[in-house]
Amino acid sequence: MSQHPTENSNMQALIASMFDAETFRTTGHALIELLADQLKANLQGQSQVLNWRDPATEDQRWQQTLPQTPTLDSDGLLEKLRTDILPNSLAIHHPHNLGHQVATPLPMAALCDLVAALTNQAMAVYETGPSATMIERQVIRWLNALVGWDAGDGFLTSGGAQANLTALLAARQHSATWNVWRQGVADHKQLVILASEHAHYSVSRAAGIMGLGTDAVIKVSADAHGSMEMSALIAAHQRCIASNQLVIAVVATAGCTPTGSMDPLADIGRYCNAQQLWLHVDGAHGASALLSAQHRHQLEGIALADSVVWDGHKLLYMPAPISAVLFREAKNSYAAFAQDASYLFQGNNQEAEAYNVSYRTLECTKRMMALKLWAAFSLYGVEGLGTLVDEAFSKAKLFAGKLESHPEFELLMQPQTNIVCLRHIQPGLSTENLNRHQAYLRQHIVKSGAFHLTQVELHGNLWLRTTLMNPFTQAEDLDALMTLIATIASTA
Repeated sequence: MSQHPTENSNMQALIASMFDAETFRTTGHALIELLADQLKANLQGQSQVLNWRDPATEDQRWQQTLPQTPTLDSDGLLEKLRTDILPNSLAIHHPHNLGHQVATPLPMAALCDLVAALTNQAMAVYETGPSATMIERQVIRWLNALVGWDAGDGFLTSGGAQANLTALLAARQHSATWNVWRQGVADHKQLVILASEHAHYSVSRAAGIMGLGTDAVIKVSADAHGSMEMSALIAAHQRCIASNQLVIAVVATAGCTPTGSMDPLADIGRYCNAQQLWLHVDGAHGASALLSAQHRHQLEGIALADSVVWDGHKLLYMPAPISAVLFREAKNSYAAFAQDASYLFQGNNQEAEAYNVSYRTLECTKRMMALKLWAAFSLYGVEGLGTLVDEAFSKAKLFAGKLESHPEFELLMQPQTNIVCLRHIQPGLSTENLNRHQAYLRQHIVKSGAFHLTQVELHGNLWLRTTLMNPFTQAEDLDALMTLIATIASTA
């Protein structure tokens, strides 16, 4: 049945209002004002870093009937953001936010994400994102140059876990003596991965996803500084040979999650190259030290790797997610996914397909990730971005010194990056009770909203863990944290 002209006119008016440029302009200006005020307040440390609410209670509060008709206008949306959503978000830019490895994103990079969202360049193939493709290729060339590869290749993907999976899929296809992508892993030699005991959980998750089983990740012990022990790596590799297991990759970590420690990349790289082992460096956190003239020596040997993962949403100060998967040899960037989709890809011409980035990634639809990183390099240069890394690392050293000189605190190790692990000491407590004490302190602090920090268990001991990401965190903020911990402990 045909629609009445009035109904059709109303429908067209509704659609026009949903895409109205002037409404977007007006609301957008108001939103920028709101976010700028939020940014300024957070950087100045106003209010709490976290307005803790019980998640079960909050879940009930947010359960609403699906709207069949509008319940908000644009002003109502802004008011909801101002009074409810923003105040109940973790204040990422707050100087007391010392929790996870999540960047305090550069505001100009956040604006680039708005461009990416509105233009919605899907990037499945070149024609669905021409400028996005070219920008990504430029960013990849820059990152490869920083690693030390003149002819490397790679692409951007959605997060370090997906990036590690992609690199290890390529390593599996490269290292196996058969076409694993087509034939699978059954009825063949057992495939294994050698990785530090402090390797990110995404490595084991990748092994599970690939059908190898998480037990295929053989953990290599680390020394007291959290770095992989070369003697343990060599011994593990020799045991694999004796057991007729095929090592598809050695995973070294540049900035491990628990402690921020760096593995000895040069020694590992030389061994892997001599033994023809694929070396993958998970530099999600620590690869950004390449930007720093002061700290890039900590990554000596990274150019010996076959693949490197590098997160932009950590020490490159990008909004999440943006992760680079880099390959020393360009051909290996095609190894992870070996299939055809005729409606997307136009044949097997690798030179032409190089511009169709989804040929090499898990994503088909992929947003314009590179714009924000391209803008940051263009606006601030390597020197500017490196200054942020220097600031974070030096703040960690400062905090470590304060902890070492205070009789109530124990420092796990001198920080190699921007992660500092500590414990509050109470003499006479057993290991179990001392662990409970740290957990109590953290829970009390987080729920108070005064600071945000995390915890990590290492060899049976629980440590409070801080990540110094915010360049506006000052010495007095660190003093305030130590005072708060001591005060809570004295009244526990």
